Amino acid sequence: MDSDILQVFQRELTCSICMNYLIDPVTICCGHSFCWPCLCLLWEEAQTPADCPMCREPSQQIDFKSNICLKNLVSIVRKASVRHFPSSKDHMCVTHKERKIFCEENKTLLCLLCSNSQEHRAHRHCPIEEAAEQYREKFLKLMRSLWKKIQENQRNLKEESRKINQWVVKRSIYLFFPCRYELVFLHMPQPVRPQLSAQPITGLRDELNHFQVNISFRNEISSHNVVLCDVRRLMFGEDDEDEALNSDRSNYFAALGDQIFTSGKHYWELDVCGSWNWAVGVCRDSVVRKNHTLPEFEDMFLLLCVKEGTHFSLLTTSPIFSLYIERPMGHVGVFLDFQSKSVSFLNVARSSLIWRYPIESLSFPVRPFIFHSPHIIRDNSGS
Repeated sequence: MDSDILQVFQRELTCSICMNYLIDPVTICCGHSFCWPCLCLLWEEAQTPADCPMCREPSQQIDFKSNICLKNLVSIVRKASVRHFPSSKDHMCVTHKERKIFCEENKTLLCLLCSNSQEHRAHRHCPIEEAAEQYREKFLKLMRSLWKKIQENQRNLKEESRKINQWVVKRSIYLFFPCRYELVFLHMPQPVRPQLSAQPITGLRDELNHFQVNISFRNEISSHNVVLCDVRRLMFGEDDEDEALNSDRSNYFAALGDQIFTSGKHYWELDVCGSWNWAVGVCRDSVVRKNHTLPEFEDMFLLLCVKEGTHFSLLTTSPIFSLYIERPMGHVGVFLDFQSKSVSFLNVARSSLIWRYPIESLSFPVRPFIFHSPHIIRDNSGS
C-alpha cells in the first residue's frame, strides 16, 4: 500500500480520544466513530444524556454495537502498517535483527531463524500482527463482559438504594409522626386549674340581665340527617362511632333565631342540661342557606361542647381553639356586644366567664344559632 494512502487511512481510522487506531470501533448517533473502550470510560461519569466528544451533539443511546466494516478496515491498515515498517525495533528479533513472529507456546517474539531452532521448532507460530489481533479480540471480549457486569452492578445498586430510601422514608414517617404529635402537644397551652379559670364574678349576671332579650328559634336549617359529629368531622375528628350509629339521626337539628342583631347589647341564656354535642352562639345573617345547609365556621362565633372518648371538651370557632375549663352543667349565657364588637359566653351557674372573642371580631349582622339533639338544648321560653 502506498505510504501516502496509508497515512490518510491512519488519520481517518484514529480515535480522537486515545489518538491510536480504533479498537472495537462504534459509531454513535451523530456519525462519529470512537474506540468502544474509550467511549465507555469517557461516558462512565458523564451526565445523562452524554454528548459526542467531537461535535458535542447529545446522544440518548449509550449501548452501541461494533462497526464491523470499520473494524475490518482498521485491522487491514494495522497489518499493512506493520509490513510497511519492517525496520521498527518493536518488530525485529533482538538476536538476528530480522522481523519477528510470535511463538504461541512461549508467548515470545522470534525471527524465522529462531523459530526453526531446536527450542521452538515444535511450537506453533504466527505473524505478530495476527497474534496482536487475536489477543486484542480476547481483551475486548473480556472488557465487554466486565463492562456488562459493571452496568448490572450499578443497576442493582440503584435498585437497592431505591428500596433503602423507601424503607428510610417509611421508617422516618413511623418515627416522626409520634414525635410531631408530642411536639404539638408540648407546645399547646397547658390547662389551668379550674378554680382559677372559673372564678365567679360578683353581679355579672345581674348586670347582663339588663340586656336580656327573648329569643325564638323557628328558622330551622336542617332537621334530617344532621348530627354534631358530621359538622365536627371536618375540623375536630369524629365522635364515638357506636353512639353515632345508635343515635336517631333524624332528630338532630340546627336552627337560627328569628332576630337579626346589628347594633347594641343583647343577652340570652340556653339550658344545656349537662349534655354534650351542642353548639350555641351567633352566625352571619347573610349566610343563611336556602338549601338547608349549615354556614361555614368562619362566619360563626360559637361555643361547642364535644365528647372525645370519655372526655368532654369546650371549643370555640373563628378560629378553632380549645378551652381548658369545666363544661357548664346548666345554663349557658350568650352576650352580644356591638359596641366592643365581641361575643362572650358565660357559665350561669358559676357566674363566671367561659370565653370572650377578641374585641373588633364582630363586624356584620348576626342571628342566634343553636345546634343540638332533642332535650339537650332549650331556650328560656321553653321552645
